[in-house]
This record gives sequence, structure tokens and C-alpha cells, in this order.
Amino acid sequence: MRICYLNHDTRGNTGAGQFYNSFSTAVKKIISGVEIEALTSENILYPNKLKLLLALPAIRRVLRRCDLIHALDGWPYGVVAALANIGLKKPFIITAIGTGAVQPFYSWWKRPIMKWAYRKADKVVAVSNSTKKEILKFLPDLKIEIIHHGVDFAKFQSIHAGYQAEAQKLKPYVLSIGSLKKRKGFNYSIEAFAKIAKDFPDLKYVVVGGGPEREALQLLITNYKLQNRVIFLENIHPDYVSALYQNAELFILLSQDDQKDIEGFGLVFLEAAACGLPVVATKNTSAEDAIADGKNGFLVPPKDSAAAAEMMKLILNDRKLKESFAKESISFANSMTWAKAATAYYAIYQNVADTRQ
Repeated sequence: MRICYLNHDTRGNTGAGQFYNSFSTAVKKIISGVEIEALTSENILYPNKLKLLLALPAIRRVLRRCDLIHALDGWPYGVVAALANIGLKKPFIITAIGTGAVQPFYSWWKRPIMKWAYRKADKVVAVSNSTKKEILKFLPDLKIEIIHHGVDFAKFQSIHAGYQAEAQKLKPYVLSIGSLKKRKGFNYSIEAFAKIAKDFPDLKYVVVGGGPEREALQLLITNYKLQNRVIFLENIHPDYVSALYQNAELFILLSQDDQKDIEGFGLVFLEAAACGLPVVATKNTSAEDAIADGKNGFLVPPKDSAAAAEMMKLILNDRKLKESFAKESISFANSMTWAKAATAYYAIYQNVADTRQ
């Protein structure tokens, strides 16, 4: 079997790249003799719309030699795959992830194209129930299967002495990891930290990531007089990231719906769980699939920094609760493997291939 994946990139420092690399590695282990081709913005899926349209003949040549097409998100990859597949009639799957699966529905000219692409797919899979619900608002009769992301449990259990020392210098701290975009809700998590800062005078807040909101967040930190307690780290080694997870008190990420720029799943929640961290996240988001509310963390209402602060305080003040959440996080992460996800997709691959014959 030769599979062609369409994805944003294969880089290890982006969410899309991490998903593709972990997932494709698992697919190779599950499917004997599988061959994989990746079309990305790094080679032929040009960000420029005109260049992308002009590249359709070249994309078709790649698809022609493949047995199955799998687009990793609706826009633009699902649309491109559907267009390039016209006349080829290859088995075609779309995995709906986050913003690219949902936001185009709110554009008058993209909406009909998105509907067409989803209906052309032999199978549509969503990575979370929240993404599925958003799509069903526009395509209520579309059948969508849920397959969650996995986590490389062993990777986040590994100990790297040098980075451990670096992380331990920061202790005690709470942790967030994610690009500095509005949808990540860092303004609310900083407000939540400000509300508990006096109760925990030695506690710091470590944020790993860079992005367009850095200046606005820095101003917010200055207003709260937390300049020496909120620490931004960017472009750090993956082993240092693991060490930061392993030494944190808890993980917090208050994802928000920013004009349908949404979190698709939130791999960081599983990574935090794999390191035994309690988690604080938001309701009505993909976090509902990535943590077990009340068992390994708490879900709070969106944009409610006061509720987030109360949950952080509860975890930090209750050692038994923290230990219980840590144990449940390990168990939860252990059950969410990439092998499990790849096995579920393999069953779909076989089914759509049989249907096309």
C-alpha cells in the first residue's frame, strides 16, 4: 500500500509536524510494507493560492501512483486532495483537526468548497468531539468518526540529566506550552496566575512558545507586576521541554474560540499527562477529549480566569489530590497511544479501499 499524506509540514517544532511525524511512524509499524509520500508546504503545497492551483497537475502525478489519499485537515489539504483526485477516483480520507477544518465554513466563498470536499471524501475523521460538532453545524448528515491523537509515552518518561538541572533551577513553577496566539488563552492563564501569586510567593509561571501575542502578554505581565515571575522560553530543545513537564507542579492551557481559530486536540495535554501532571483547561473545547475532568485535572468555563485560579490553588494546596491526579494522568496517557490511532486508521484504509473496488 502506498499512501499520500497532505499536511502543512513535517517539522518537529510545529503541531502539524509533530502530529504527522508521530502518526506516520506509527503507521509504518502497523502496516507491513507500507510506502508513504508526503505533500507539504515544504515541497509542493504552496501557501500562495495561485501557485497551489498551478501545482495541481504535479500533485495529480503524485496521487496517481498512490493507492490512497489522506488529507490532514480540511482547508486547504482536503480541498486540494478532492480537486486533484477528480478523475483519479482514489480512496480519499480527510482528518478534520482544528481551525482548517472549521473556520472556512464562516467564509461565504469557502463554505461551498468545504462542503463539496467533505462530501467527496470516502471517510471523514475528526480528532475531537468539539471539531466534529463544529462541522456538523454545516453538514448535519455527514458521518464523522472520532480518532484521538496519541502520545509517545516513553519519550516523556525519559530523563535527560543536563536539562533536568536547568528545569529544576526554575522550581516551583506551573507550566504552559503553545504558540502565543489568542486561541491559546494566555491572557486568561496569566490573569489566573496573578490571582494566586500572593498565596504562593515562590511560584513561577513558565510559558514555552513564541508568537504574535508576545508583546501584548508582556504588557499584561507588567501591569500585574509579575515581570520576575512569568518566564518565556522559546526555541528550546525537545529534551528540555520534557524536563520542564517533568518538574512542573501542574499544566495549564485555557484554549479559547477566537473567531473559529480553535484548538483541534491539544497534544500538550497528553504530553503533560505522560509526565504525571495535573491539568487545568477549558470546557467546550478539544480539551474535553484530552483530559479526564475531575480525574487528572479540571475543566473550567472559557474566559474564566477566576475559576482557573481556584482550580490551580486547589491542586497546589492538596498533596493527596495532586498525587491522585498524577496517577490518573499517567494511566490516561498510557491508554492514548499512536499505535492505537494508527490501528484505527488502518481499519478505515482497508474499508475504503474495499469499497472502491
